[in-house]
Amino acid sequence: MKLELLQEDLNKALSIVSRFVAARPQLPILSSILFSAQEDNKLCLAATNLEIGIQYWLGAKVTEPGQMALPAKDLTEFISYLSPGKITLESGKKIQVKIVSVGGESSFAGMDGKEFPKIPQINQDEIFSLPKESLSEAVAKVGFAAASDDTRPVLEAINWQFTKDGYRMVATDGYRLSLKDVSGIKVKMKKETDSVSFLIPCRSLTEITHLADNKEEIKLGLTADGNQVVLVLEELQLASRLIEGNFPDYQKIIPKEAKTKVTLGREELLQAIKTASVFARGSSNIVKLEIKEGSVVVSANAPSVGENKTEIEAKVVGEGLRIAFNFRFVLDFLSAVPNTEKEIVLELTENLAPGVFKIPADPSYLHLIMPVRVDL
Repeated sequence: MKLELLQEDLNKALSIVSRFVAARPQLPILSSILFSAQEDNKLCLAATNLEIGIQYWLGAKVTEPGQMALPAKDLTEFISYLSPGKITLESGKKIQVKIVSVGGESSFAGMDGKEFPKIPQINQDEIFSLPKESLSEAVAKVGFAAASDDTRPVLEAINWQFTKDGYRMVATDGYRLSLKDVSGIKVKMKKETDSVSFLIPCRSLTEITHLADNKEEIKLGLTADGNQVVLVLEELQLASRLIEGNFPDYQKIIPKEAKTKVTLGREELLQAIKTASVFARGSSNIVKLEIKEGSVVVSANAPSVGENKTEIEAKVVGEGLRIAFNFRFVLDFLSAVPNTEKEIVLELTENLAPGVFKIPADPSYLHLIMPVRVDL
């Protein structure tokens, strides 16, 4: 393997690819990045943690094609310290690579590239494109509700349901749930099915939308065995394993109707919850909402700190009631609502039933938070 390329290009590629190297590798090879110099003057970098795998292509002048797995952490740090300009990578008889840069020469011990796990490839017959903007919006409004621990993998995933004219994303950690519908998109599907759904790790979708920051669309499709989904951008592919298991029957917990409907300012509620959080942290993160005619009173108290109460003007239709939530869940929802949205709607049925938060300007989205059982 022998090639030339710019330090700036390699540094950017390594900063992206290194994020997918296994943190606690089961095999030594998984702490490496696979360098594959190709005859078409491309260098492909690959990394995997066996759940998500990435392939990233960048331009290079390839003199001798070949491949080698090199230590991800040390090499990424080393390349970032080099000055901008041309660098040369050349493998020798031993399994190592020599790196020649402006004013210096170094070598890294590597591993045989044949030992590196193969990154799954997409089934070209099932590939289709999605607009990046609407996908990013959906992931931002849904992903934060997924679980962050690995005790129940199903809850770490987003339930992605496709029909022929759009898709639905749902995520829940058991205490809250987000749902977003995206319509008006033609989805390429097998003729014998009207819909298809799979559970994809939330991190996979978060990563691809982040990497596609300046792109207009993201292509995707399933692998031939149907066990993984591959997300494609112009210069990279991200392959993610799908989660096996049954997603909770979320339709059963979404209230069919509301006895009380509250419309209030997003910024006013956000400020009131933040203020109450100072006191709620000393009392199991609990904030209480008292729904009255024309207003909502947000309060929290902790014996070791004190108490707080803020009254917000609101349009209330229906019965007054009291309900308590974990303030962190409410803040997460309000943070996911775009700043351009001035109002939010809270729909309630009773103090121990889920609270449903909606955005008037986006009827395709809802967020549900389970209440806390306290003495109201």
